[in-house]
Order: sequence, then structure tokens, then C-alpha cells
Amino acid sequence: MGKYSQADLIHEELSLIGSSNFIGKIIHKVNKSSTVLLSIDVPLNLFLRAEVFCEDIQDLSDMPFEQNDLMNLLYNDFLLFAKKNPDSKSLFRLLTSLDQYAGKDSRLEKYGESSFKLIHLDKNQEMKTLNLRMRRKFALRGEVLLADMDEVQPKHGYTLEKVFELLYVDFIDKFRKGSHLGVVENILRLLDDEVE
Repeated sequence: MGKYSQADLIHEELSLIGSSNFIGKIIHKVNKSSTVLLSIDVPLNLFLRAEVFCEDIQDLSDMPFEQNDLMNLLYNDFLLFAKKNPDSKSLFRLLTSLDQYAGKDSRLEKYGESSFKLIHLDKNQEMKTLNLRMRRKFALRGEVLLADMDEVQPKHGYTLEKVFELLYVDFIDKFRKGSHLGVVENILRLLDDEVE
């Protein structure tokens, strides 16, 4: 079985599940409620835009809201998509569609006499490392989904870190281009529901 994040939770989980000794069982129970730290690299310009977005949410809600909170919301949406679409092919299609445009600039170039073609150019961007803290059980769920995808698309190359990067880049890029209308209100509603 492959490694689907730097934390390699599947391997750790499989070794603890089979443990028959008392200490192994205790470690397994403690691990279920623990957190993991994942690191992703995101374009610096999108990181700055996300910082401003999070500050806006914080100002409007009078509650702390940081990039880690944003990432956890995006990841929860991803897990909800996976629950509603348990087919690994659907998940693979989603990730490849997000991956197709991540970190690329698009422009129209003339192609022939009267037609244009959309050209995607890789950007050499300055990157920022973002450290994410999340509950271990949710990270493990993501690794299991990626392992299931291996049956549909062997050696797909996606890791949990890559999933987070794709979700982040897609969300912030679409938000700054005005494609996510109502997202601020939705997040404020979610935060309000957490307080009640």
C-alpha cells in the first residue's frame, strides 16, 4: 500500500489495529482523538489573499478565523462530496479537474484565421508553507479515500497534502475572480451555528 501523506496514517493505523497487547490498544484509542500536522506549499499571492479573506470573516463574525479554519471547512466539503459520491472515479475526476488549472495562468491566443485557443501557462511563483492542524480521524479518512482511488487509477500520485493544496488554490483563485458568490454568508452562518 502506498503512502498518502507525510504522516502515513494508514500504515500506522493498520499496525495498531492488529495489536493485541494492552499498550497498543491504549495508543490506538489515544490516536483516534489526536491531531496531525500537515504542511502544504501555496502561492504567496494566494496566501496573502486568503489572509485578507480570513480577516474579513473574523471582522464580520467577531470570532477568530484563520487559514487553518478555512482549510478545515474546505476539507469538510471535500469529505462531504466523497460521502455523497462514494465512487472512487468521481473523486478522481474531481481531483484531476482541480489539478488541471492549479497554479497556471490562462490566456486566449489566436489559433488560425478566426478562432482562439485557451493556453495555460505554468507560473513560477514564490511559495509559502502553510502548516495545518487537523483531527487525525479526518486525515485518516482522506488517506483511505486516496487508497481506494488506487484501485481505479493505480499510482495516481495524490497525497493528502496535494488535495489540500488543490482545494486551497481552487477556492482562493475562484473567490478573487468573483466565482464564489455567497461564500462569506455561508461561512458566517456555519460559524454562527457552531456558537449556538
